[in-house]
Amino acid sequence: MRGPSSCLFVLGGLVALGACGDDGETIAPGPIAATVTHYDYTFDIETRAAHATVTATVTTAGDCFALPFRGDGLNAATAELGGTPARTTTVEGGVLTLCGGGHAVGSELTVDVDLTVPMTTLSTSQVGYSIVRDSQNNPFYYLVSWVGGCDRFGPCDSRPDQFATYTFHVTHPAELMVACSGTLTEPSPTETQCEFTHAGGPTYSTFGIAAYPRTAWIATDKGMWGSVHATVYDRPGTQMTAAIDPAHHGGFVTWMESQFGAYPFGSELRILVAPTYWSGFEHPGNIVLDDTLARQIMPSYLHNAQHILDHEIAHQWAGDETTLADTYDFVWKESMAEYLTFSYEDTIEPPAALATATAWKSFSFDAAFFPVPGEKPALFDYYGDVYGAGPMILFRQVEVLSSRAQVLAAIATLLGEPRAISVDDVLAALETSTGLDLDSYAAAWIRGTGAPVWPRVETTYTPGAGNSMLRVRITAGDTRRCKFHVGLAGANAGEVVRVAVDTFRNGIDQTLTLPTPAFTVTSHQIDPLRECLVYPATTTRTVRPPQHPWLSDRGRAAMAARAP
Repeated sequence: MRGPSSCLFVLGGLVALGACGDDGETIAPGPIAATVTHYDYTFDIETRAAHATVTATVTTAGDCFALPFRGDGLNAATAELGGTPARTTTVEGGVLTLCGGGHAVGSELTVDVDLTVPMTTLSTSQVGYSIVRDSQNNPFYYLVSWVGGCDRFGPCDSRPDQFATYTFHVTHPAELMVACSGTLTEPSPTETQCEFTHAGGPTYSTFGIAAYPRTAWIATDKGMWGSVHATVYDRPGTQMTAAIDPAHHGGFVTWMESQFGAYPFGSELRILVAPTYWSGFEHPGNIVLDDTLARQIMPSYLHNAQHILDHEIAHQWAGDETTLADTYDFVWKESMAEYLTFSYEDTIEPPAALATATAWKSFSFDAAFFPVPGEKPALFDYYGDVYGAGPMILFRQVEVLSSRAQVLAAIATLLGEPRAISVDDVLAALETSTGLDLDSYAAAWIRGTGAPVWPRVETTYTPGAGNSMLRVRITAGDTRRCKFHVGLAGANAGEVVRVAVDTFRNGIDQTLTLPTPAFTVTSHQIDPLRECLVYPATTTRTVRPPQHPWLSDRGRAAMAARAP
């Protein structure tokens, strides 16, 4: 291989020494800007040795290219820029910089490095590279990126709005099965390759590799779900394969395709069941689910495994094909996946949808951050707060102010093509579809600093001969307006009257007149339909561990151990 050559060029009237491009063009020294288009990644499961080749298209000419990098064991002597040994290779402040030959605008640039992937993770999570053993002592090897995390494994443009294609070459013991996004082939019993060529593969979810004993991942064909063929890989005893109903999930995928276009990632969907920190993770076409979902004693949802799998399927459109513009847009992708799952549940089994919305309100009760926190804390410190407040605020409360059809129509304008969108884009789409002005709503509900104070309601019922009076007064969180109902109930089953309350139009202290019910009112229920983050004024909660609703049982135990 040849090293970079030097050329003379004129800068400010002076003759200086610079870098030459591949065609002999003189290129001024300086930082290269480039768009990464492909990652070719070789990784050994056991030794953690990796080779990364990053391909990019140059947008600003220069002779030095920098990418985020937090790997270990970088071999600077073998680093290459543009196919030739780098002149200098430095790592400083989590950034790898290689300097060498000049590269002109529009040219293709490659970075090649050898490294060792550290056996470390983000706090108690599996973000990074880890080996976890299941209850039968099977080892689960997991390399997983998450938002901003791909630079743990090699030089990577870790911004959440970036798409690329990927080739993963994984070497491993023959007894392991390896899965990653894309078309999976096995050149030999100890080699697996995944080729991901689809448009819309963000680094946060596509950069992931999972490996598990072949005796643990037994394949079960679940047939066609819409246009995609689904296979579950699971070990005996988890009850997950039985919990995954092809009729239900096939209906959900068909509904998603009817709303937002064809399944984005080819014709195959792999569902991998393993011991994981999170309940699920949405690698494109390669969903990973925790192995305890079907056996949790106190699940969050009426059909726990079913709901979480639908959520991860929704992410194939909402989060993967259409992705985040910024880290602090995280709330929209989780909220949208929850809301779409809830909307489908409500069409086929309304009690399941009500249980989901009830879970959202429970998750939200003592949130430490707003959905878009002004403090900009580390994502790991606040992400758990978005799973309840996010879908309630961005979608459920808005549909109560307008209609579900209008909210789904707004979402349809956002999904269905590879692009990155922000919370502002979601709000703009909702405004266009519903005709609502959401500026003051967003200021009150979505953005803020500190722990949000959700509305607290005090109710007083005064019975009368023909008409009765219901006073509804917001005692806290009164800047956050919404619509909801108050249920007036009697002592017997079926004795209930629901009274509509609108704090947008009628204020925070209102007295409503209603026909006196035919039964004696013995209790009041605030928001029985789960339409708003509104709670009884007298509701209190004792000290409890931090709220992280999307954790598996394993993840909750890890978080509890982490708490002071």
